[in-house]
Amino acid sequence: MKPEEISKYWDDKAEALETDPSATMKDVMLRGMEIEAIGSRLKPDDELLDVGGGNAFAGLRWAEKCRSVLVVDFSEKMVKYGLEAIAASGRDNIRQERASVMALGVYAGRFSATTCVRCLINLTSEDDQLAAVEQLARTLRPGGSLYLIEGLAETFAAMNRARRDAGLPAIPLDWHNHLLSRDKLEAKLAETLTIDERVDFGEYYFLSRVVHPLLVAPEEPAFEGRMNLVARNIWQSRAVRGRFAYMSTLMLYVCSRR
Repeated sequence: MKPEEISKYWDDKAEALETDPSATMKDVMLRGMEIEAIGSRLKPDDELLDVGGGNAFAGLRWAEKCRSVLVVDFSEKMVKYGLEAIAASGRDNIRQERASVMALGVYAGRFSATTCVRCLINLTSEDDQLAAVEQLARTLRPGGSLYLIEGLAETFAAMNRARRDAGLPAIPLDWHNHLLSRDKLEAKLAETLTIDERVDFGEYYFLSRVVHPLLVAPEEPAFEGRMNLVARNIWQSRAVRGRFAYMSTLMLYVCSRR
């Protein structure tokens, strides 16, 4: 896959879905959980940089939590519809502009918090992904917080093993995604940041990707079906938090700049 092909993919998604929350993720239930997990950790005086923020759907929610938000994205069309959503919101503490996660030098040291959600999996090589981590860390002031949600190869494989053990087919990886190695990502983060928390969505993955398909087979499970709503509620309750972390394809890393 080539970077220009991935860029076109996201431009086409933006044109098709405009300001819809599913523009950057079909599973809008899980999308809401990502936004909640980060939003609950933002501070009222945070000046936030949201990297790879798409159509600003998440950025607008986080703008309700902190002092200011700057959303950046590489897709021209995502930025176009993000600006429309911001204008329609009437909020004056959020802006959006075009920028690449590979070139964040202009933002160095300017922010108390930086978010990056499922952005690095769209880079075409591991070298670029690890270089992007450096770029993200540089945007923070000393003591600032990075909230990074990314897809991990090891946990994706574990989720698919659970599906196969239950008699379900493996979920194929989207063509434009390149999952990260957990060990290499964490080693890179540790070079300049302290990993303060790992927040998983494992119980949601187990219920929505294994139990739900078994319950509705041979029909396809709906992302907004009742089972996924129950799965989200269980995640929010924290009743079994951590017990299914091994199969949480997405992981939130909460890190602080040293």
